[in-house]
Amino acid sequence: MKHLFYCCALLLPLVGCSDHVKDKAIPDKTSTKINAATDQVIGIGKIVPEGNIIQLSSPVSGIVQHIYKKENDSVSAGEIILELTHLVEDAQVSQLSSEMNTQADQVKADEAAIEEYQAKYNNAIAELQRLLSLLDKGAETQQTVDDASTNLKGIKSNLDRLHDNVMVSKSKLAEARAALDVSRQQREQKTIRSPIKGKILEISTLVGSSVDNKTSFVQISPQGKTIADCEIDELFADKIADGQKAWIRNTGSLDTLSTGTVYFTSGFLKKKSLFTDEAGEKEDRRVREIKIVLDNPGKLLLNERVECVIDISADKRN
Repeated sequence: MKHLFYCCALLLPLVGCSDHVKDKAIPDKTSTKINAATDQVIGIGKIVPEGNIIQLSSPVSGIVQHIYKKENDSVSAGEIILELTHLVEDAQVSQLSSEMNTQADQVKADEAAIEEYQAKYNNAIAELQRLLSLLDKGAETQQTVDDASTNLKGIKSNLDRLHDNVMVSKSKLAEARAALDVSRQQREQKTIRSPIKGKILEISTLVGSSVDNKTSFVQISPQGKTIADCEIDELFADKIADGQKAWIRNTGSLDTLSTGTVYFTSGFLKKKSLFTDEAGEKEDRRVREIKIVLDNPGKLLLNERVECVIDISADKRN
């Protein structure tokens, strides 16, 4: 028994040493996965139009009177989407149009009076010159010449007054025209037009509903390319460059929805902004914004949350 006890005691250290050597010989599989994954950088993004979605609101408050477009309709720049009630503005435009036309007629009447008095003034000058010539020949009296001179001065005074009247009338006409322009602009503000060419994504109001100038109620996607706006964690921000290839997929999926190319990389780091769980959420990490133009965005919806996989292997080989 003593011999058996001594043999077991001698074998125990050897077994421990063997296990220690075996542990050292096994490679770190986790480390291998991380190294392989460094050929790609993954960020979170969303699908947006290159020109960003337009949030359209009204410059003034009002009640919706007509809606001319519906969701998914195409629109051109300047095309009417909806109208607010504008009965008061219509009345003001009509009133000011009438006032402007009346004032324009007054200008014409004053200018016609000037033409009439201008003819009298020219005749009075000619008459005074004729009488002066006769006076020099002794064929006319000084009193007649003085009367003609006084008459000329009266006509000249009236003519000057009429010129002043025309200036005042034209000034009032300009004021009436300006007031009419303002009234027309106020009425035009009740007509909501598309500022761009694109497609209507949403109209969140109905006929008879009230809208105000602080709330957007129409969303428009501008015509053009579709992109993925992505955020890359600051740890990998320096590995991203324009021209790199990318894949777009659903979060947690390996299926590629679209391929693309990085065409914009922000020159600074910022707080996460695309997808924060709470408003005002405290976050120490910073991200770099990148934009990827998509090759085939047909399967993707605007504002859809996606994963952006950036291939950085070509840069590693270089």
